[in-house]
Amino acid sequence: MALEPKSTGFRSIKNLMNKINANRDLEKATVVSVDDDDVPAWQRQIVWNEVEMGLLAYSILMGYPIGVIILWQKPDGVRVPIDGRQRLTAIKEFFNGNVAIPNLPKVNETFRNKKYKLHNGDLEKGFIAVTSKEKDLFEDYELNIIQYENIDEETAMDIFVMLQGGKSLTKTEVRAALGGKLCDFITELTSTSVSSDDETEEEPVPQHSLFKSLAKNVRNVRKAHRNIADVLVHEVLYPNQDKHWSSLEIMYRDKVKGLTETDKNKVRSLLNRFKKDFTRKINQQDVLAPQLRSAFFILSVFKAWKELHEEYDLPSHVNFPSLLANFERLRVENPDEYPFINFTAALSNAGYAQNRIKQRHEILLSFFLKEIPTAMPKDRDRRNFSVEQKIAIWEKAKHQCEFKDDKDVRCAEIFTNFKDADADHIIKWSNNGPTTVENGRLLCQRHNRGRKD
Repeated sequence: MALEPKSTGFRSIKNLMNKINANRDLEKATVVSVDDDDVPAWQRQIVWNEVEMGLLAYSILMGYPIGVIILWQKPDGVRVPIDGRQRLTAIKEFFNGNVAIPNLPKVNETFRNKKYKLHNGDLEKGFIAVTSKEKDLFEDYELNIIQYENIDEETAMDIFVMLQGGKSLTKTEVRAALGGKLCDFITELTSTSVSSDDETEEEPVPQHSLFKSLAKNVRNVRKAHRNIADVLVHEVLYPNQDKHWSSLEIMYRDKVKGLTETDKNKVRSLLNRFKKDFTRKINQQDVLAPQLRSAFFILSVFKAWKELHEEYDLPSHVNFPSLLANFERLRVENPDEYPFINFTAALSNAGYAQNRIKQRHEILLSFFLKEIPTAMPKDRDRRNFSVEQKIAIWEKAKHQCEFKDDKDVRCAEIFTNFKDADADHIIKWSNNGPTTVENGRLLCQRHNRGRKD
């Protein structure tokens, strides 16, 4: 079952403190606790000192964000922090008058040495009470607070461990925490369990051959492989959509129970074929194309490769590693030239966006088609060249109209945009000329349109 955080039903610090200071004898389900007796042993102990607690109170009074607080409702009903114990404790201690905003240079003089409430002797120590307006600001401050219900302690601990000492979860880790069939499948693809008697700290060995090979290309293997798998599986199940983290999370929720064996077999089959096509023998060893490193670059290569196989009949052997190496060599050598400048920009600037993915796809697929000019559309009745074929023909022609007159003089018209030119069949389509890059030529409208044929 997918984990889904719920609203706590309260947001303000005033309401939170009513829960923290609630009478536990009335109803445990109304209680929020940061006390050692309630908080699980795996939670971090209180490590903030009074200065750090006071600075959090100062941040709240200044209206600064203090991050998400995540609670777990235990089987006994009491809610305890999975993440946020230090912050909740600081709020509690300030609210109860046990800590003050510190007298530090970086603190606005208006707030220095102020307490939410004063105890006996505080005035003599130089402490002063917050004003009624400041008290309202503190009490009305809206927390970003969520809670998990109906999960066991092991799951709550797993979430805590993934927070890595209180740091925010990465988007990949959030998806991994959702659980369910898809989560298990991604785990199956990218890692295996390390035996309990293995005292080494080595990364788990990926189960799927693609990810075993990627381990030599990609750093931070555990997280990177999972993110790559998320993106590729999403492309198989939800093709041509954006790969924003929210879209990937929706996939996890959609497939928490609905991931079928057919889905999994389709993914495995495509990943197997992709890995095979981009692997070559070096010194008797299978080596995956070293250019396959980052998630969105791999996605673009995967999409272009997938469409080639789906839409075209290819020659008996296509050397995909060499094609990719050539593309990347040209991209490095010509970083400020079209189309490589556009590809790099679409890769680095919001690379998850649908329009950026489409832009990279057109560039890379057209490059492949230019290098495989005999690739034949499976739809033999297709007369029009695809966008990627037209780009490939435009590139092959060096952006210049290819019409030649009776004296073999070539038309001088140059096209800075492929859309302004026409792609024409050399052997006419009506004469069974194939719709391939090899049988395509670039023509200006003057030399193409209006012809009787």
